[in-house]
Amino acid sequence: TLLAPQTTHAILPTAAIDIFLPDVSVSDAITLYASQASFGGDVAAYNHRHSHFEEAGSSGKSRIDGIGVVPAFPPSDDEYLCNESDGLVDYSNKQVDVTYVRSALLVPRGQCSFERKALSAQRLGASAIVIYGTLSSRYSLNYTNSTACVDEGEGCDGDAKTRTDYTLGEVLWPQDKLDYDCDFGKAYLPSLDGLDFTKMPGGYNMQNDGMLMGRSENNLCVKHDAAAPGEGTSFASGCESQRCLVTGNNVTGSDGSVKYEACCAWDLHVWLYGDSSIHATD
Repeated sequence: TLLAPQTTHAILPTAAIDIFLPDVSVSDAITLYASQASFGGDVAAYNHRHSHFEEAGSSGKSRIDGIGVVPAFPPSDDEYLCNESDGLVDYSNKQVDVTYVRSALLVPRGQCSFERKALSAQRLGASAIVIYGTLSSRYSLNYTNSTACVDEGEGCDGDAKTRTDYTLGEVLWPQDKLDYDCDFGKAYLPSLDGLDFTKMPGGYNMQNDGMLMGRSENNLCVKHDAAAPGEGTSFASGCESQRCLVTGNNVTGSDGSVKYEACCAWDLHVWLYGDSSIHATD
């Protein structure tokens, strides 16, 4: 299901992605606006983007064999495409998988730099990469080794990125005004049951999304809206992104019960900067 906010500000529209469905004419293409990365080659000029599809001619199809790319996802054990950045795998020595030939990898934001993701996609054999915004990118973990290394020198990497016993106390929560704004919608969740912020890698479990997005009461922030009926701006009407972030701030009621604050996620553009740690030889 594609959940499209009423208004989107999360991109600087410097590029466009045309989506052509099988056996659908060019005129019925779906166009998504995107922000072009500050690294890598230039994309085709906007007014030239359909020119190579006109070769499909009288067939009425939107694309011809060998033209364009097809969507694909990262390896199942590397959903953020950051394992190479973390030193867990080396795709430069991996045989190219035909799955990724002439593909555009669809990769969630977060856990490593944009250019690291792009480099891994290139090494896998992909022709392009599309990085999309996620709630998960606003969370992280305070990575620490569970035990001290006997030898702190070379070869002592520890288990900070592989251990599975992190707790909520080690979560790095989203930041007020940078990631969310409670003035556009706030909720107090009675519990965090069903939500997971310590799943590896990265901490945030993307299965949380289904409970923190949308305008219906399937969104816990709509269901537990802090605004009293008829008073103030409701989460459903005030939060344009339709998404909420658990802030890590807790409130204790008079009865001793703990409630968990969650607020409207910002929908602001992000510039895809390069990674200065990557060299031309990479």
